[in-house]
Amino acid sequence: MAEEGNERQFLHPEDAVMVYIDPQVMQSLAGVAAKKQESLQELISAAEDGDLEAEYRLGLDYCEGEEGAPKDEEKAFFWFSKAAEGGNIAAQHDLGLCYIRGIGTSEDPARAAELFSAAAEQGYLPSICELGLCYEMGSGVEEDKGRAAELYREAADQEYAPAQCNLGFFYYQGIYLERDVREAVRWFDKSAQQGYPRAQVLLGECYDQGVGVEQDLGKAVQLYRSAHEQAYAPGTCSLGLCYELGRGVDVDWEKAAQLYRQAAEQGDAQAQCNLGYCCYQGIGVKEDDGQAVQWFRQAAEQGYPRALNLLGECYDRGTGVEQDLSKAARLYRSAHELGYAPGTCSLGLCYELGRGVDADPEKAVELYRQAAEQGDVQAQCNLGYCYYQGVGVKEDNDQAVRWFRQAAERRYARAQMLLGECYEYGYGVDRDIRRAAELYQAAHEGHYPPATCSLGMCYEFGNGVKQDLEKAVELYRQAAEQGQARAQCNLGYCYYRGIGVEQNDAEAVKWFARAAEQSYGRAMNLLGECYDRGAGVEQDHRKAVQLYRSAHEQDYAPATCSLGLCYELGRGVDADPEKAEALYRQAALRGDARAQCNLGFFYYHGVVVQGDDREAARWFAKAAEQGYARAQMLLGECCENGYGVDRDPARAAELYRKAHEKGYAPGTCSLGRCYESGTGVEQDLEKAVELYRQGAGQGDARSQCSLGLCWYRGVGVEQDYETAARWFFKAAEQDDPRGQYLLGLCYELGQGVPENKEKAAQLYRKAADQGDRNAQCSLGLFCYHGIGIHQDRRQAVQWFTRSAGQGHARARYWLGVCLEKGQGTGQDLARAEELYRQAAQQGVEEAKKALERLEQDKKPGNSLKKLFGFLK
Repeated sequence: MAEEGNERQFLHPEDAVMVYIDPQVMQSLAGVAAKKQESLQELISAAEDGDLEAEYRLGLDYCEGEEGAPKDEEKAFFWFSKAAEGGNIAAQHDLGLCYIRGIGTSEDPARAAELFSAAAEQGYLPSICELGLCYEMGSGVEEDKGRAAELYREAADQEYAPAQCNLGFFYYQGIYLERDVREAVRWFDKSAQQGYPRAQVLLGECYDQGVGVEQDLGKAVQLYRSAHEQAYAPGTCSLGLCYELGRGVDVDWEKAAQLYRQAAEQGDAQAQCNLGYCCYQGIGVKEDDGQAVQWFRQAAEQGYPRALNLLGECYDRGTGVEQDLSKAARLYRSAHELGYAPGTCSLGLCYELGRGVDADPEKAVELYRQAAEQGDVQAQCNLGYCYYQGVGVKEDNDQAVRWFRQAAERRYARAQMLLGECYEYGYGVDRDIRRAAELYQAAHEGHYPPATCSLGMCYEFGNGVKQDLEKAVELYRQAAEQGQARAQCNLGYCYYRGIGVEQNDAEAVKWFARAAEQSYGRAMNLLGECYDRGAGVEQDHRKAVQLYRSAHEQDYAPATCSLGLCYELGRGVDADPEKAEALYRQAALRGDARAQCNLGFFYYHGVVVQGDDREAARWFAKAAEQGYARAQMLLGECCENGYGVDRDPARAAELYRKAHEKGYAPGTCSLGRCYESGTGVEQDLEKAVELYRQGAGQGDARSQCSLGLCWYRGVGVEQDYETAARWFFKAAEQDDPRGQYLLGLCYELGQGVPENKEKAAQLYRKAADQGDRNAQCSLGLFCYHGIGIHQDRRQAVQWFTRSAGQGHARARYWLGVCLEKGQGTGQDLARAEELYRQAAQQGVEEAKKALERLEQDKKPGNSLKKLFGFLK
């Protein structure tokens, strides 16, 4: 749209010839034209002799620096004054322009208006028009738009082209007169037909935008070209824009830049700004931020608001100039004060983020609202986002959607994406994943990388579109190559997990690292995991901790949890369970499911907090509600055994099933155990074996042991010791203590493997060292009897003690034997009796017999019989 006011034109001789109606003046001007060939000296002589036309012509020559006269504003003013005093109407008019512009004299708008008024009273059309401009702008007279319109119409009705254009502009903008674009076009057309370049540009704009006429881009280009051929800089600039955007002509960026340069060098502010933007973005010229700044600055010095805003952006980003946030804010403010909505929006962003000004979210919202109500799409989107996140206003998803929709309807890509997000999750609208995908697609087609990533996620998970993992990867790659951190991370994750591409840890690390360089929290966490596991990089626990910590410091809850795990396990840092608990709690309170589960586990086992099954179950439930499989399994365990909740085997089986359906092998194993024992489900041994097989195939050691035991005992399958031993071996290879114990049992008894007591002893020791109570008891027996190792009853007592402390029945019995007989330890009959009683209660027949024997020994006379027997 054109500027909101008419412009002042300096009178040229050809304008005077075109509009002057007094026959005598016309003859006089014709005589001046004939004298163009005379020398400057002859003109000066004629002027000095009092020739009014010579005086006026000499003033023009000095003003323009033409016909051999040097440009000399003071001499121009002098000769215009002389000619005006003699009654030359054209000289009176141009003398008025000198007072308006301060040419050869001080500016004096009031004196200018007097001169225009005097010439206007004589019917001089340029002065009638110029006087109208004085009233329009309040220059030298009190502002009076109505009077201006009258004067424009008076001159326009007499076919004076500039007045026709100005009157058309009043209709175009609705200045004093009711807005009427058809009437505007009529007056622009009258003026343009006389070759008036400003009218040609404004009429071209009407055809360009389809305002008051049917849109006709070709016609617009013709009009812009006509104005350009008259060296009218705004016409040159408008023609350049056609070539830049391919409106009515083929796109030709080089031609556009060339035209912008022509107009810019004539001082046209819009062209200077557009040329600067070409340099800024590398459109038709080599990208050159320094040149961009120079052109933006020239346009900004003329108060051109877009240039003020773009120059502010350069200072904001440190592009082509040294970064200066305060300077940026001042420039944005200048553009805002000129009513330029993008500048208002940019200033709002400064207040939102505290860039160059003190942060003031409420002020930011106020500015966004101003610009949004002016129709600025970025401001509409930003205002929507403030409502979306509760920034400076109360969170209100309905209002967020309203503003996102307004911006999205005008194809603002970020708004389309955010509106898509609202539809995806049902924020402020009914959930509609198909609509979400459509909006992401539209924003992607608008070349907005975050939306390309969101669309990729739709294809990855089949949300609103048919699932297509390869398509998801393709979209992630497009956005990632444009530097979008989330897409880089997602692409890395696809390589990490083999989603839509062949699994490749090195490629995953490459993309995680790129996103991590942008401080993207999830990428830093995943890259940390790679260093933690040695996946795609050399294992480096300290580096992993650094990355987890960086992401944690950005409040990325999963990284806070990962850092907590490092402190729990002493990986990359000194073990510190208290620190681990604090980190788990931080992340859990922010809703991280893994942290909630880990915190629950601390309560479950009393790690640095007092054991509390209820609190454990509470945290497991929070994580399970988010679908976290490990928490579902652990909560199932609580329900199965009545830990912190009412015992509910059916609920336990349901939770195990949920964990199993998420591919969590320990959950699969627990569900298998339910089918094996008929806990919460109808017993089905074959189903149990099937589930154990699934979990075992995923490498779960507990499933491997359970499957091995099915073969060992013939549960749900035909008994087969060799197959059992193979599965026990797989678990033992993972350093699983139960697998080590069971494989040791096979070697001890020669079941499925050749009998080998020494090998059995080695396996029992490995499992015992990890706290397996069965292995501790078996190793104790080996030490007691000297089976596979050297007999050592002190060692035996130690292992029996550790196993008995975990409630192992046979270990209690054998520890009782040692204490009764004083083998490997001091004799303690009372303690031995207590252990026998515990073991007997657990069903150990030998313990029952030992208790009976001790009871017999306590009867009167039995001790004397023992003594007599000893004496014999």
